Amino acid sequence: MNIIKRELKANIKSLIIWALSLSSLYFVASIEFNAFAGDQAIADAMAQFETIFQALGTASSDMTTPEGFLSILSIYIYLPLAIYSGLLGSGIIAKEEQNKTAEYLFTLPVSRRKVITSKLIVAIFYSVVINLIVVFSCYFAFVRFDPEPIFYTFLYNLSIGVLLTQLIFLSIGIALSSILKQYKLSGAITISFMISTFMLNILIGFVDDLEFLKYVSPFNYFNSANMLTSNFELPFIIISIAIIISGIGSLLYFYPKRDLYI
Repeated sequence: MNIIKRELKANIKSLIIWALSLSSLYFVASIEFNAFAGDQAIADAMAQFETIFQALGTASSDMTTPEGFLSILSIYIYLPLAIYSGLLGSGIIAKEEQNKTAEYLFTLPVSRRKVITSKLIVAIFYSVVINLIVVFSCYFAFVRFDPEPIFYTFLYNLSIGVLLTQLIFLSIGIALSSILKQYKLSGAITISFMISTFMLNILIGFVDDLEFLKYVSPFNYFNSANMLTSNFELPFIIISIAIIISGIGSLLYFYPKRDLYI
């Protein structure tokens, strides 16, 4: 319990910074939305780009409705939260070596497995917390426009899809931090993989022949188009769970056996 409290305190500052930054972004976006909400002329104009929006994985090109606008804005939800969780996963494990406190921490009368389990609990908890903060920020930013019921359904589904995406990259980050000998590499590789799969997801949307690669990019598993229609595809759910379990399993198996990089 003391380790959990220590990690909660150590990571609260970054959580607050990310939460305030993202919440401000969505509030500013809602002000922009207010300029053309319900404007049929804009809806007709944007409809010409429907193919492009579909390729980008957005649920709608209709920027005049809260759910349509939020769908287009979803790129600024998925990517930042995935980055946050990925860096949190790799950093919360590797920082003990980075700060030269690993040797002291693991000489305490507590097993390595308990230490990393406590850190894992905090990482998952903060991923859920920032997800909820973002969801409620979007809710309060757009609720004043009296959205249709589909908006609330979309927001609920989006929160689940984004959280699963977060946990995927969180598990990749903690797996890399437990396997790689040098702590400096885990965060860089996690972010590199994340950006690569994000760009791949966009490429798949524009090139039909690359659709078979959709299973490689986690950003394709729960895109906003599927979240609007409540379309949680079973293969993607299975793959997501498999990645998350594999990442956590790698942490619990490899880290207790690794030599500390001091």
